[in-house]
This record gives sequence, structure tokens and C-alpha cells, in this order.
Amino acid sequence: MVEIYKLTKRHIDAKNEEELEKFSPQLAQVKMFSTFVGHGIGTIDFSEKIAQMSDEEYENMLQNSGGYTKFKIGNLSKYFEVEIFPEHAQELLKDMSDCKLKEILKELQGGFLVLRKDFVGV
Repeated sequence: MVEIYKLTKRHIDAKNEEELEKFSPQLAQVKMFSTFVGHGIGTIDFSEKIAQMSDEEYENMLQNSGGYTKFKIGNLSKYFEVEIFPEHAQELLKDMSDCKLKEILKELQGGFLVLRKDFVGV
């Protein structure tokens, strides 16, 4: 099973809010990613599971998509988790076959998605 999580809420330390506003969008994404992976720089991200795909549905989507999709999210079974930021979503939308994930990516304007491989019940 592949679970899809989306950033739903963010708490930023008041002292760091002004600093975040100074960042370009790219640097803000780096800060967001750094916090997400546990570097503790004043932001706490809250993600929630918004969808899931069966392994068969996910593999079918990969097989019917282009090279960028296979490169960006094709190693999920190896790494167990893949982050998708808006700039990745733009490229994936051009390259990905029609599927549930593509519909979700169309709505991603900010923040990020996380794809996680769920091995429970395998």
C-alpha cells in the first residue's frame, strides 16, 4: 500500500516568522524540508494522510508514465518515503499517466506531499 500525506498545518516560532518571510520561495522550501527531516529549526509541520493507492495501482501508474515520474517516485520501495514539492509536481503533471495521485498533484500549490510505503499486512 502507498499512503499519500499532505502538509495540513504549520506552526512557526514567532521569532522565526520574520526570518521565514525574508527567504526566497526556494530557500523557504529548504527550511521546510530541513524541519521535516528533524533538524529542529523552529517550525513544526503537521501532515495528514489524504489518500492511499494499492501497490498494483501505483505500479500501473509508474509503468504508464514517463522517465521523470519513474526517476522521482519510482524508488519508493527502496527508500520507503518520497517528498514531492510544488516544483516536482509541475514536472510530474507533464509526465504522469492519469491516476489518483495526478489529481492530488493538480491541487498542490504550496507545502509538500509525502508518499510512504506501508508494509503492514504485506
